[in-house]
Amino acid sequence: MSKYLVLIWHVIGLVKSVNQLKFQMKAFFSILIALFCLGNLSAQNTMSFNVQTVLPTGELKNDSPDLWGGGFAVTGAFNLKDSPIFLGGTLDFTRYGSQLRNGWHGSVMGDYRHRRQFEMSRLLGFIRISPDCDAGFYPYVDFNAGVNFVFTRSILRDSALEDPFDRYLDWHDFSFTYGIGAGVEIPVNPDILIDINFKTLKTGKTEYLTPNSVSFDTEQEIYLLDVQRSRFDTFTFSIGIKAYID
Repeated sequence: MSKYLVLIWHVIGLVKSVNQLKFQMKAFFSILIALFCLGNLSAQNTMSFNVQTVLPTGELKNDSPDLWGGGFAVTGAFNLKDSPIFLGGTLDFTRYGSQLRNGWHGSVMGDYRHRRQFEMSRLLGFIRISPDCDAGFYPYVDFNAGVNFVFTRSILRDSALEDPFDRYLDWHDFSFTYGIGAGVEIPVNPDILIDINFKTLKTGKTEYLTPNSVSFDTEQEIYLLDVQRSRFDTFTFSIGIKAYID
């Protein structure tokens, strides 16, 4: 059986999952557009880009203590005029693991390079309270709620230098997420600030894979997926650049 038939097998599931990711991104940018339209009623609009690290907490730490990762976040917010309250949204992406098997995969697929990426994306709305303390920096507290999308991608190549001949999702799951965060903004100039923050988020039960839960059975010549299930609770620390947008 050719590799092209394997591609056909996965295309339906891939299209469905890609559509879910597109919906998440469209929802985020729709929120941003709405926020900046409301900006006519506000004193300040802000956009920020942060790099972040994510660590497991609670049940997730007990079930998968080696799970951790890094990624980035894009955030937009607007200030309710003459108040310390901001409304905003965040879209982030985190890779919490990677796995590579390069070599013989049985008589059907032959010799190829199979890379798995273990990833997570979150779409969060938040209410932020950021009082002006007149202290040269701006502390804030966030109340977050949104959706958590955990997924594992496979990328198949004949060699490291060639384009993939197949891509698909091994597993994915959505869950509701909520939590609190805190941070501080340090002005660099009138329009730019350094943003340092953390947040702790809880979720409902989530099914997911880790590098330790995927193995290749050489006798059956198939991958075995040991799907994990727990609350995907995390602690996130991030640092980035924030800009005021008129």
